[in-house]
Amino acid sequence: MLRPQDIPIWQEAKPHLNVRSNDIHTLVSAVFAQQLLDFYPEAEADIVLPAIILHDTGWSKVPQEKLLLAFGPGAKYPEIQRMHELKGVEVAIEILQKAGFDPLRINAITDIIDGHDTTKEARSLNDAVTKDADKLWRYSSGGITIIQGWFGISRAEVLDILENYVFPTLLTDFGRRMAKSLLEVEKTTLRFELPTNE
Repeated sequence: MLRPQDIPIWQEAKPHLNVRSNDIHTLVSAVFAQQLLDFYPEAEADIVLPAIILHDTGWSKVPQEKLLLAFGPGAKYPEIQRMHELKGVEVAIEILQKAGFDPLRINAITDIIDGHDTTKEARSLNDAVTKDADKLWRYSSGGITIIQGWFGISRAEVLDILENYVFPTLLTDFGRRMAKSLLEVEKTTLRFELPTNE
């Protein structure tokens, strides 16, 4: 799942990913990042993959009681979304320096983390790939289930959000194609689910 050279970064990041199901989110997003990198070989895996592993470490540093109100439907504290990016940059710098990354590479990685949610346009192909990998997790079956639990909404409501609000924000053609395919699978599955007798 992770490249051997990324495992030490993952091990250092894990203690910062123990909120909001970020450990699962990060690993699934890393798989999507690999798929996007395969399609866009001109993107830099050595920038994108550390960035996706570290991008949400800052959520562990924000007020936890406000965390689920910082994003999504009914967000009351959108400023916390920006805070998690800034805190994530701090965590990433510490981890990457410890791992011996050179300053230019650290800057390239943290430039992506800084703004990965709050900037909507891609500042580079590496940025676009990382942003799309981050969002594509929401289209996975497990991601949809986690989002349902966060907000207490139905699976159909999550699919509506993904189709009408998240999809237009995807930045790469291949990312949009993956999202569309995953969404169609989920919609078809939902359509044929049998009612339970509970």
